[in-house]
Amino acid sequence: MEMRKALNQFLNELQESSAFKDYKYQKERIKKVPGMKERINDFRAKRFEFQNYEGEDLFEKIDEFQKEYQAFKEEPIVREYLAAELEICRLVQEINHAIDDLVDIDMEMK
Repeated sequence: MEMRKALNQFLNELQESSAFKDYKYQKERIKKVPGMKERINDFRAKRFEFQNYEGEDLFEKIDEFQKEYQAFKEEPIVREYLAAELEICRLVQEINHAIDDLVDIDMEMK
């Protein structure tokens, strides 16, 4: 029971953090702009493709992608949302790493 209480306290602290509040605020802002969420999701999907792309023309594709999305990324609402999203993702990563380091599950594969 103490663990659940501590977890709830941690989650409340997380919700009160500036990173979380900013992310929620930015998320609500993009919902108010028709089509913006879809455009951001499309941007994310294409960016994800590059993280897993193994073709010889990777640099050409990255250049094309940057040219295609340069103006989009410079839109204040997009830039601010992506920055808030990155900050909250890094915070979640830090939390996950801390838990993983503490637990240290032996995942040796044969």
